[in-house]
Amino acid sequence: MYNKPTFYLLPLLLLGACSDDNNTSDTTPEPPVAQGRWVAGDIHTHTAVSGDARVPTNDVIDHAFASFGLDYLSLSNHMRDNSQDNDDNDLGEQLYYDALVNYEQPAVQAKQAEYPGKVLWSSFEWDMPTHEHYNIGILGNPKDPEARLAAIKQFEYEFSYKNSLSDFAASDVAAWNAAGVVRQNSTHQDAVAALAWLQANFPTSSYGMLSHPRRYRSSYTISDIRDLNNAAPDVFFMIEGIVGNQFNGSRGDYGDSSAGLFGGVDPTVAEVGGWWDALLGEGRRVWNMANSDFHFKAIVPYASGYYPGEYAKTYTWVDSTSPDAAAVLAGLRSGNSFAVTGDLINALDVELATTSAKAVMGQTLAAANGDTVTLTIRVKSPAANNKEPDLGDGNYVGTNPGLDHIDLIAGNVTTKAEPGTDAYAKDTNDSTLVVKTFTASDWTLDADGYYNMRYSFVANGHQYFRLRGTNLGYNVTGQTSRGNPELDAQTPIADGQAVQDWYNQLNDRNYDDLWFYSNPVFINAS
Repeated sequence: MYNKPTFYLLPLLLLGACSDDNNTSDTTPEPPVAQGRWVAGDIHTHTAVSGDARVPTNDVIDHAFASFGLDYLSLSNHMRDNSQDNDDNDLGEQLYYDALVNYEQPAVQAKQAEYPGKVLWSSFEWDMPTHEHYNIGILGNPKDPEARLAAIKQFEYEFSYKNSLSDFAASDVAAWNAAGVVRQNSTHQDAVAALAWLQANFPTSSYGMLSHPRRYRSSYTISDIRDLNNAAPDVFFMIEGIVGNQFNGSRGDYGDSSAGLFGGVDPTVAEVGGWWDALLGEGRRVWNMANSDFHFKAIVPYASGYYPGEYAKTYTWVDSTSPDAAAVLAGLRSGNSFAVTGDLINALDVELATTSAKAVMGQTLAAANGDTVTLTIRVKSPAANNKEPDLGDGNYVGTNPGLDHIDLIAGNVTTKAEPGTDAYAKDTNDSTLVVKTFTASDWTLDADGYYNMRYSFVANGHQYFRLRGTNLGYNVTGQTSRGNPELDAQTPIADGQAVQDWYNQLNDRNYDDLWFYSNPVFINAS
């Protein structure tokens, strides 16, 4: 047990004066009740089509849907010229586009027919010029699949530096030249141009996600990320805070050249008042995701990660009882989602409400200064997770350690920083802090198996509220300090240690250190 810390009222930014005839809480209608459901998924996973992955496409999909119960999955193989077929056969140097059309797409179509209740689509992981990996999905118009494929081919030609000009058909190059298409794949501005191209051509039917953002310290500055989001605010709305490759001696493959992980979470998200909070504090709609980044399970001397759905999940609300890829994309864009490792929780409802209006994750509650606002949290933790007693035995019968506490994190929202200003390079939000910690003494269990808790405050200004929770206590040596996750230690294989023993050691490390993070809900009181 630990002593609860003392919490202080968050210093609130007063955005404007309030008058009796400008009471938005009296005039904002309550949003209609959505007819939909929660779905769990993974949008960053590789198959043997990627040159650095080993597992056949069908096997990856079967594990995601049949073994671990995911509802949606996107295969995001590398956009490079070293693609393979679905069964790990080397194809030699060729376009990612060719491997997609000739191998991956037929497999995806067959598996979609095999799993009619699931949602499956292809995206790709792009090597962003001068930066790092970036996941892109171009869904396009489902009634015009050829246009979607043509767009992917053009994107590879125009913005990917992992393919040489000779990989492209001369007739395609001539057509692009005639249309004024120029290759731009070597600078930061080219990366910005690529996202601007998506924003211009597929603003509602494409998405982008920053993969493992700080795996290398030199990959980005916060100004770079602001540039990318400015270029495509409707496309770049996700960051992979809970990264894959967790089954690795350097957790997440975050080695000495990285900023490190904190409880398996990139510091972009894990640091209270850090990069994510800096973006949210400008009112940017950028949401946190959890993915597997699966390449293979365990190959000596490497141990890449867990199968999609085995360890990390993102739960997304979709406004459909029978969603398709477009409905999942709309759900992801809405921000009504949460990310979790080790099945610490499997349900979370967050609602911010006055007497006349309410909002959920990703939404903004309109209120008046002085209104009483109540945050209601309902969370459920399953009895078991997928931990194997002996890694690789296929016996997924772990025991869930359960929630120890949930932190409510809040920050002020100001205006969007302007390029060239000091604020544009600032990578912290100094107003962000933990305003409340909930433990078992604060929640009650209802008849549906949900733990319920509430937090009330007086509205004053423009803010956001987000949650994180863990199985760990407030101060656990080497893992948490004053409630914050500590830097994950390196776990190299010891001299003479049996590989299987090392694998089980990594597995224990990961399942002993579980977290969930919600996306924020906003309030704008004026």
